[in-house]
Amino acid sequence: MGYTLTPQDLNGTLEELAQVIGVSAAIMLAQRMGGARVYIPETSREDHPIALAIGYDNAKKLSEKFPGEYLEIPSKSAFRKVRNKLICRLYIDGKTANAIAPLFGLTRRQVFNIVNEHKDYTVH
Repeated sequence: MGYTLTPQDLNGTLEELAQVIGVSAAIMLAQRMGGARVYIPETSREDHPIALAIGYDNAKKLSEKFPGEYLEIPSKSAFRKVRNKLICRLYIDGKTANAIAPLFGLTRRQVFNIVNEHKDYTVH
């Protein structure tokens, strides 16, 4: 029962970012810079905070798509709500906590805690 996260699983700015840099990098950016207004330089550098957060290749992709723009990265609490729904959906679909945890940079125990705290998401 392999479920692959798609940009459409996210929303707003995260979905837009995921279409450019992929879901994993968008999630990583939200985890590291959530709540920030981030400037996307016209030309990315390896030492830019975005490049340090998601890798230089992904930072270059953002510079190509959004040169000179400011992006509002959703707050960590807003991201957490989306993340928790996704975790519960993956768990309902049969993915194990061991498989889910690395997708979101969490431990197996954290996944179980999220699933248990959000039983309303796990009820069909």
